Amino acid sequence: MQTKVEKTPKATIKLTVTVEADKVKEAYEKVLDKAVAETTIQGFRIGTAPKELVKDKVGTDTLYGDAVNIILQTFYPQALKENLIMPISNPHVEIKEFSLDKDFEFTATVATMPEVKMQEYKEELKKRYAAKIEEAKKNLKEGEELHVHIGPNEIIETLMEKSEVEFSDLLLEEETERLLSRLVNQAQSIGLSVEQYLKSQNKTPEELHSDYQKIAERNLKAEFVLAHLVKTEKVEVSDEEIQEAIAAVSSEEQKSLLDDKTQMIYVKSILQKNKLITKLIEETEGENHHEHEHKE
Repeated sequence: MQTKVEKTPKATIKLTVTVEADKVKEAYEKVLDKAVAETTIQGFRIGTAPKELVKDKVGTDTLYGDAVNIILQTFYPQALKENLIMPISNPHVEIKEFSLDKDFEFTATVATMPEVKMQEYKEELKKRYAAKIEEAKKNLKEGEELHVHIGPNEIIETLMEKSEVEFSDLLLEEETERLLSRLVNQAQSIGLSVEQYLKSQNKTPEELHSDYQKIAERNLKAEFVLAHLVKTEKVEVSDEEIQEAIAAVSSEEQKSLLDDKTQMIYVKSILQKNKLITKLIEETEGENHHEHEHKE
C-alpha cells in the first residue's frame, strides 16, 4: 500500500491510497469464497457449487462491491494509522475504477481538528461586565444593593466574538445533515411531513438548509472554542464528579452511560465545559461574585 497525504484548506486532509493488485485479488477471492459458502444453487449442497455458477447467481457488481468494501475497511484505517491522522468526520471516499488486474486507487477526504485562535477574551469579558455595572447603576434606586452578574450565554457570545476557527466544509455539512435529520424525526413524531413543516414555516428546502447550516456553524465553532479553552485553562474533572453527574439521571440511563466509554467521555466533556464557563464567570465578576455567593 502506498499513501499520498495532501493537506488542504480548512483543516481538511486528502489521502490517496494505492493498493497493490495482488491485495485486490486476495480481497476478491475472500468475497467469492464467502459467496460460495453461503449461496444456494439448485443441484448442489450449499458450499459445494462451482465458483462460476455462484458468480452468475450473485452477480459481478455485487462481488466487486463487496471486495471494494473489504479493501476500504482494511486499508483506510491502516493509512490513517501509518500517517498519524486522527479524523473528526466520516471520510468522503472516491473510487476511480475497480479491476482485478490493476492496482486499486481510492481517495479519502477527512476533517481534522482545526486550529483555534483566541484574542484577549478575558479583558473583553471584564469590559462587558463593567459596562453592565455602569448601566445597572443608572437604574439603581436609593437603598438598593447592586447585584450584577454575567451569564453563561454572555460568556459564550464573547468567546465567539474573540475567536477564529476555520473548520472543514465536510464537518459543517455533516453537522447540518444531523440537525436536519433530527428536525425531520421531530416533525414526523407529531404527524407532520417535511412538506407540511416547510409550508408552516413558509420556507423552501434551500432556505431551511441555509438556516440550519448557520446553526451548525455556530454550534461547531462554540464546541471547538470551548474544547480549546478547557485545555489552555487546564480545566480538570474528577472521576467522582463524573459519577455524581451520572447518579443524577435515571437508573436505566446510568447503566447505559457506565457501560459506554464514548458516553462517559461525552459526560466528562460537558462537565469540563460547564466548569470552564463557571470559572470564567467567577474570574470576570471577581469580588462581586463571591459577595453574592456569600449572601445567597
